[in-house]
Amino acid sequence: MNAQLPIPGDAAARPIETSLQPAQARSASMQVCSFWLADRLFGVNILDVKEINKEVGFTRVYHAPKEVRGYVNIRGQIYLVLDLQMILGFEVTPVTAASRVVLFKPSVAESLGVLVDRVSDIVQVAEGQVEWRDQPVDEHSRDNRRSLIAGDCKLPGKLITLLDSRRLLGTILPS
Repeated sequence: MNAQLPIPGDAAARPIETSLQPAQARSASMQVCSFWLADRLFGVNILDVKEINKEVGFTRVYHAPKEVRGYVNIRGQIYLVLDLQMILGFEVTPVTAASRVVLFKPSVAESLGVLVDRVSDIVQVAEGQVEWRDQPVDEHSRDNRRSLIAGDCKLPGKLITLLDSRRLLGTILPS
């Protein structure tokens, strides 16, 4: 089901697209990279993920928003790492041996990653298992965190909250 977003000055509406629900794949299945954050299971479209890395030694970025964990150097490439716990409003916990950085492809954002508590599985998800959140994103809202949540995936014995990785930077940029 597509949510409709009115275009200013136009009576027509256009469908909202996210990286989790491309037009050609709505009736098919998709793979989700799932991970734990604050004892909750989250996931992103595997097509957006470049790699998962265990390097969690960050260089602090002075005067950056509090959601920026820092920079990390992986094989000579510098990545900006965001703290998903802080972005989603959870209590920030210390980095552990199980913590990982999920790095995204340049199509999501150039040199960007997120810190997660631990990685779970790659899960095959059928369209019927996902309940998409169809509310339009309020671009002028001071709380951009809600725009990250694309939907919920109901699997036997667990619920995965699906995040739209293409909206990550928008949650920390001033509106």
